[in-house]
Amino acid sequence: MSSEQPKRESPPHEAAGYERTDAAVGPTLRAGVYLLAAMFLVSIVVVPLYWFYARREAAAQPQRATVLKGSPPPGAFPRLVESEPRALAEFRAREDALLGSYGWIDKDGGLARMPIDEALTIVGQRGTLPAFAAAPPADAPAPAGGAPSPSGGVPSRSEARP
Repeated sequence: MSSEQPKRESPPHEAAGYERTDAAVGPTLRAGVYLLAAMFLVSIVVVPLYWFYARREAAAQPQRATVLKGSPPPGAFPRLVESEPRALAEFRAREDALLGSYGWIDKDGGLARMPIDEALTIVGQRGTLPAFAAAPPADAPAPAGGAPSPSGGVPSRSEARP
């Protein structure tokens, strides 16, 4: 056997540095036709699906607001304030009427209002405002010494410090 290997010849296009033949026209046109056919088939599926979802979404939307033609009915809100001092005086008169009269806030719940002057007189006679202390949680420890705190079960800051 000979130790010599046969010499390979390089292909002609490598020697010249470029291909000497053009791309085949048939396979290139066939690939373009396949791409166009795929695009057409996808559009046949997607376009009806788009219109289906568009109609479905339009049906799910709330009805559009109607526009009033002509002038709004009297008393419609918001009203244009024609005179700021007069509007403020009317507002304060309504507040004074509420603050100076008896009335029910929640009749079923037994909650009523009374004139502010009488309420201030009652508070002045008692000397303090009524305090509504929150009930301590069931698992809270009792105050030290077993005596209830003066604030009705809720220790003050001075009682809570050691």
